[in-house]
Amino acid sequence: MQIIRLSSRIILGISVLFVSILSVQEINIESTVNLNDKFLHFGCFAYLTVIFWLSRIINKEFWVYAIVLGYGILIEIVQIYLPYRSFEFLDIFADFLGILAGNFLIFFLKDLYPKY
Repeated sequence: MQIIRLSSRIILGISVLFVSILSVQEINIESTVNLNDKFLHFGCFAYLTVIFWLSRIINKEFWVYAIVLGYGILIEIVQIYLPYRSFEFLDIFADFLGILAGNFLIFFLKDLYPKY
């Protein structure tokens, strides 16, 4: 189990760095509400939630969800100050739905590996 925790922590660090870099990059989108963008937010935050939980940095699930959602909100706040990006409540909502999906996956992981 230690190897899973260690590798999850390394993957989590790389993932947060990668998402942070991508969130401040300039993008060229024709419309202001792009459905693919919301699916990207959904998938990224489901992934981050599961990896954060697997890393076992924090054992309380509520705090895992709160920290991942706080990270999503922080990204949106940073985008307010970038001239080529914008703050969108729908992005935060997509992040929240991704966290709920991650919670659903964690529920099944607990059934598969009850001792983890």
